[in-house]
Amino acid sequence: MATITKVPRFNTILDDGARRLYAPVISTLFALAPEMMERKFPAANVQQGFMLAAILELSSAFPKTKTLCVGCHEDTAYESLLKMGVRADGIDPNANGVDLDKFLALYPERRGTYDIVFSTSVLEHVSKDEDFVSGIDSLLVPGGYGIFTCDFKNTWKVGERLPWSDVRFYRSSDLSDRLLRAMPHCQLIDKPNWDEFQPDFEFDNCLYNFATFTVQRNVN
Repeated sequence: MATITKVPRFNTILDDGARRLYAPVISTLFALAPEMMERKFPAANVQQGFMLAAILELSSAFPKTKTLCVGCHEDTAYESLLKMGVRADGIDPNANGVDLDKFLALYPERRGTYDIVFSTSVLEHVSKDEDFVSGIDSLLVPGGYGIFTCDFKNTWKVGERLPWSDVRFYRSSDLSDRLLRAMPHCQLIDKPNWDEFQPDFEFDNCLYNFATFTVQRNVN
């Protein structure tokens, strides 16, 4: 059974304080998916720690939570959920040849059926991110949750350096305005504090943060 860590804020930055907070959850990830966890950057595991904690907390709202991981390849939170016996579907071009667009085309009946849809460190690699989050909006049941983490740098300007595989860094305006407008049936589940943090993670000569972006589909 996973160690339950309460999430103090669902729209925030995952800094060293978050690494300490989610350390018990990260230990659970190592226990359930050790080989996969060994392949990860240690400082980046806070994303998976947050994700597993958030899913376990938010799933308590549903009798039998139906969950979808978008980008399940090498996702240790997804792998751990399966090991825990949680009902979770997973899609990924590198795992089963199915991306979100293909999934929506193949299974239109799945729209409006998932209690939780989550995607860890995928947004920054998606060229059409507004279409991506809109598709996830369409998959959620009323009251369902979309949970994301992403690479974040609030001062980033288009054309500035990025990690080799990223399309963009996210800024608070991207999350609270542009992406949220692309999810017209959803709202942020708490007040974000993305602006209050300095970059603390370095990769490929880029200094940035990990941000969380968590929404709930409107009931009416």
